[in-house]
Amino acid sequence: MRLSTRLTLAMVTLVLGTAAAGVAGYHSVEANVVPAALARLTTQARARLGILDIYLRVVRGDVLALRSIPAHDGLVRALLDGGFDSDGNTSAAKWREQIENIYVGQLVAKPAIQQLRLIGIANGGREIIRVDRNGPDNAIRVVAPGDLQSKDDRGYFREAITLPAGQVYISPIELNQEYGRLEVPHVPVLRVATMMPDATGKPFGIVIVNLDIRPIFEGIRAAMDDDAQIYIVNANGDFLLHPDNDRAFGFDLGTPHRWQDEFPALARAVSTVGSGSAVIEKSGGERIAAALVSAKMADRPRIGVIETMSYQAIMAPASNLRRSDSIAALAPVALAITMAVIVSRSLARPLRQITEAVEKFGRGEVIQLPTGSHGEIGQLAAAFQRMAINVNDKTAALRDKSELFDKTVDSLADGLLIIDAEARTVFSNATCRTLFGSDLPIGLPAYQTSHHRFRRDGVTPLPPEETPISRALRGESFDNVEIAFRRGTEPALTQFAASGRILSGAFGQMEGAVLVYRDLTTFRETERQLQQAQKMEAVGQLTGGIAHDFNNILTVIAGAVELLADGVRDRPKLAEVAGMIEEAVDRGASLTHRLLSFARKQPMQPRELDVNALMHDAGRLLRPTLGEQVEIELRLVRDLWPVMADPTLLANALLNLAVNSRDAMPSGGKLTLETANIMLDEAYAALHAEVQAGPHVMIAVSDTGAGIPAAIRDRVFEPFFTTKSLGKGTGLGLSMVYGFVKQSGGHIVIYSEEAYGTTIRIYLPRAAESCAAPTPTVEPGFVGGMETLLVVEDDAPVLRNVIINLAALGYTVHTATSATEALKLVEQGLAFDMLFTDVVLGAGMNGRQLADEVHKQRPELKVLYTSGYTENAIVHHGRLDAGIHLLTKPYRRADLARMLRLVLDAKTVAAAT
Repeated sequence: MRLSTRLTLAMVTLVLGTAAAGVAGYHSVEANVVPAALARLTTQARARLGILDIYLRVVRGDVLALRSIPAHDGLVRALLDGGFDSDGNTSAAKWREQIENIYVGQLVAKPAIQQLRLIGIANGGREIIRVDRNGPDNAIRVVAPGDLQSKDDRGYFREAITLPAGQVYISPIELNQEYGRLEVPHVPVLRVATMMPDATGKPFGIVIVNLDIRPIFEGIRAAMDDDAQIYIVNANGDFLLHPDNDRAFGFDLGTPHRWQDEFPALARAVSTVGSGSAVIEKSGGERIAAALVSAKMADRPRIGVIETMSYQAIMAPASNLRRSDSIAALAPVALAITMAVIVSRSLARPLRQITEAVEKFGRGEVIQLPTGSHGEIGQLAAAFQRMAINVNDKTAALRDKSELFDKTVDSLADGLLIIDAEARTVFSNATCRTLFGSDLPIGLPAYQTSHHRFRRDGVTPLPPEETPISRALRGESFDNVEIAFRRGTEPALTQFAASGRILSGAFGQMEGAVLVYRDLTTFRETERQLQQAQKMEAVGQLTGGIAHDFNNILTVIAGAVELLADGVRDRPKLAEVAGMIEEAVDRGASLTHRLLSFARKQPMQPRELDVNALMHDAGRLLRPTLGEQVEIELRLVRDLWPVMADPTLLANALLNLAVNSRDAMPSGGKLTLETANIMLDEAYAALHAEVQAGPHVMIAVSDTGAGIPAAIRDRVFEPFFTTKSLGKGTGLGLSMVYGFVKQSGGHIVIYSEEAYGTTIRIYLPRAAESCAAPTPTVEPGFVGGMETLLVVEDDAPVLRNVIINLAALGYTVHTATSATEALKLVEQGLAFDMLFTDVVLGAGMNGRQLADEVHKQRPELKVLYTSGYTENAIVHHGRLDAGIHLLTKPYRRADLARMLRLVLDAKTVAAAT
């Protein structure tokens, strides 16, 4: 065979071989790129489902936490008991206001919440409370009672009301309806609800949250581009998110659109398993790569995510490679004959380099292509270079989306931890690292021995086998298990709720677990403060009632002992006994005085006060009282703001605090009295319900004593609670201080550490304006009179005592045992000069209301009130109402005589002028 023929055949063979190599290269690239693209689409779809699942689990925990607030139980009791909660001593309106404020706070803190509602089972499932964003300019509003709706015909209400206590209903995603019509513009919502039982466990209603899903959908839509499309579907296959908005929520708009109709080939590919990926043809003939992943979100509604990418975009670089190969295969055979030697030498090396580049590209290594080549080899190298660049660009885009996913997970308010089957940390977000520390192998023994876990009470150690990680690795699934945690040697406890799920491999084997931690520390502290405030309020109501009855008893004893003392003046031994009884009455009166101070029912005489001057005086008086072993230091700020307070009661409060400090320093120590101007801001007021933000004067009393144990710190203000030995304390000193501060509109806080001492800080509001001190009234002496009095008293022994004392003073007395009886005497024309009435009367009308009714008929009539417990009838904000005269029980005959003349003589002067 001639050389030219052989060369021609060799060249033709070479050309054909080159074409074959190009085709083989094309299929090699296709075999690597397509599976990688399908895997990438599946991973992205699974990640989006994971974000939705975590989000719904967080919201489910929110609903259960909202359900557990005490105000809900209080409102249920009040509504079932006719509008008043006898257990919490609070009206339904007050409970409703507390819950509305909590709901508003939730909407402010969590923009995704569209509505928060409490729906009762009564009145056709009528809403009891509703807070939403339908105010002007989408402002948060509390819906007026007249605009509340009945919801018993809604599917979510019928399903949620039948749930056992503690379980949560999660609705499918659908368009929101108001008054039976779709809201415009359309708002996709998901509802999360739990049943609210009454005290017997029967269903009372539901707590329900409406979540606006638009922000989540918009975030997913932002990840789409011309080549990649994302769809979200429900369990029936209806589109919830579609690149064409008109095809989403067709089932709510009357024209359903299902993914099975749009992707029939994908439906066939995944029909048996519910998830999968494949290269398919759409109904229009376009080839695409598609992946479907579906799962139940938070164990409730099933949701699927479909991600697609055009096949052309995936294979664009490989197509360029195939076209280049075709061009090379059509090179003229004639030129091959004349250029045989040159071509044979020039083709071998660049083709080998391209082949090596293809192999490296498949392995993900850095590739080097021949440079300086011309013609078909140059085009082939350039096409492969473009393919490599395109794939790298796609990889970079995927990396950006992965970074977006990481940032989203890091921004979650809850800690997210993923561990492997050996309890080693695979992934943790920023919140988790903040919660547990940057040294995050929290599942390993070394970490667990240096970090302490407790049960919800914060005291009982949690066994290692009951930790969330141990339970998750045993294959358990759990939600909102509350645990307390102390990191290393830090004194502070962190309380959190943990939820866990296992991670299973392709064949069902356990590969690890995912745990979500929610920080409950602030929530539990707020709940504790609310419960403590409610307890102190209930104790105050009880002590006030006891003081009222005890004062009536003391009034009778005081009057009787005065009569006895008059009768035994000439018998020294009996006179001494009468004196002992009088001393006991005085001690009993002091006791009720302190009880009323704690209950905030004691009338005060506040005036504008220079606290620094009072502190100087107190320091001088305390030195002999506390003894030489106690050093007293004054730290008083200059230009201290004035306050409105009763100076006598404030001085008594300082004395009580100083005596307590002395008792805490039996071997001596240092007592520091301090003042300062303080601005309590809105953030501080939000943490303490009784505080009004604004300027305050701070008064601090500090000692270097033994300190107060943490276990009893919340009880020190309770009446009769004391740690002193029997007979060395009444347990009323701090309770009196507490009542005085609260009645003065102030705030009191204890800071104490065992073995280091205690600081008690009192915050009193700054005086609004300069007020002159009240002019003291000079009372007349011990004299009687000839006037006629109408006495109204519902306690029979007290009434008899008053009659005896008034008769002894020369007055004419008419009596009534109730406001109704007194009004009948007035209507019958009974003539009398003054009304002397107890404030607290039975039969629905108190003494103040009685006086108001009498004044309608006799405007000039003078009134003297008496009481041991005013019930805010004549005392408001700790002060007697203007023009009111009050004789506080228990009283002596001399006190009665002086007050009677004070009121009656004032009447005479008024008439003369």
